[in-house]
Amino acid sequence: MVRTPKIVCIGAGSAIFGLSNMASIVRSPRLRGSELVLVDIDEAGLKTMTRLAQIMNESWDAEMTISGTTEREEALPNADFVVVSVQVGQREEVWELDWKIPLKHGVRQPYAENSGPGAFAHTARNAPLILAIAQDMERLCPDSWFLNFTNPLIRLTWVVQRYTKIKVVGLCHQLFWAYAMAATVLADRWGLQIPEGFHVHTNYDNEANLIPVILEGHKHMDIKAAGLNHFSWVYDIRDKETGEDLYPHLRERWLQHYRRDFEPLTREMFEIFGLMPTAGDAHMCEYLPWTHDPLTKPWEKYNLTLQSWEGNRRRRADRIAKAEAIVAGEQPVDQLKDAISEGVPEIVEAITFNDNRYYHQLNLPNNGLIPNLPDDAIVEVPGVISGFGIKGLGVPPLPEGIAELCRRELALSSLVVDAVVHGDQELALQALMLDPIMNDIDRARAILDDFLMTFAEYLPQFA
Repeated sequence: MVRTPKIVCIGAGSAIFGLSNMASIVRSPRLRGSELVLVDIDEAGLKTMTRLAQIMNESWDAEMTISGTTEREEALPNADFVVVSVQVGQREEVWELDWKIPLKHGVRQPYAENSGPGAFAHTARNAPLILAIAQDMERLCPDSWFLNFTNPLIRLTWVVQRYTKIKVVGLCHQLFWAYAMAATVLADRWGLQIPEGFHVHTNYDNEANLIPVILEGHKHMDIKAAGLNHFSWVYDIRDKETGEDLYPHLRERWLQHYRRDFEPLTREMFEIFGLMPTAGDAHMCEYLPWTHDPLTKPWEKYNLTLQSWEGNRRRRADRIAKAEAIVAGEQPVDQLKDAISEGVPEIVEAITFNDNRYYHQLNLPNNGLIPNLPDDAIVEVPGVISGFGIKGLGVPPLPEGIAELCRRELALSSLVVDAVVHGDQELALQALMLDPIMNDIDRARAILDDFLMTFAEYLPQFA
């Protein structure tokens, strides 16, 4: 008989991450009787989310053993899966500084999360914690899987892969944005109602418009894509019911007959490089050198809106309020039964029960999966998950222009990984100089100095 797994969630005190992930785990009939341990240094948030998980457990007859702790070393022994979604520093505050500090020195980033100078700071703050978790896993649960949800996903997953022996996969839901874009362009095919002026910008206020279109697209289409996280490209797109290849229709409709203001940067890259990008303008723009020129102001031409930090604060407050209301008995817990899964229970089930499950978006060491990208890099591909582990599926080479854009990002990310693990300021400056957003040596030095001073409490490796 298969042993029920032990799942440890680090960063579980966050209502943003915790609500959907915990609900999807606890509601899974096949994970009934599993052990779930929640870990967070925020005692108040941890207490709320642990009680919420217990309420789910009782209400949904999950028969799980659920506990919470602020000490991960208490949680990790004998863990089978360690789910990690952490942020060092208050997310909205430090992210806003990641954008404002380079701007102060004359560099306007389009997004400042996964590439650009701000992503260096984002990586540097989180790398020591990510590495410490993985090193604890080497001692306490060496055969477990590290399921990483923390951005920058390429870089932090690479930290675990390069500097430990722990099995790691990076997980992201960004491919759903491709479903939303394709569903919008091909809406007439299925009679879909698309909101006027619809876009796929990643902002809290846009969720009510975006999520229904994502769900409709996923209902009708199957998309296979590969590349890098937030910078992947559609290889194949088909009608789920008929199996018809939709790529010719999508290409002709979007490039010849559809709104030119709909994700215009994505449209332009599609037209120039021949494959449809998956992430939408707001994320894809981070990896490109053509999005920040102060003379041409491409952010205006392409409507590259920033992440709304105020919207993120409201989202956090709203989800904390929902969790607290359920714990207080003021709202029903069953409203969370329909929460969209981030993939954790599907992966846990597939490995535990040998499901041979196809999964559409996995960030793994390349090892030839994308032939014209470096073998040791973290790439994003579809894959199959079973008792044999998490295995990526090989795809044909990317078109050479796209591959070169990816190789540049991977060379930069590799340098960033080594710089932030070792606290090497010379490598850090070199990394900033390689960044596609950087355009001046003195600015790079000034930005690095400002980052190291502003975030000194979060950067012990550079002390």
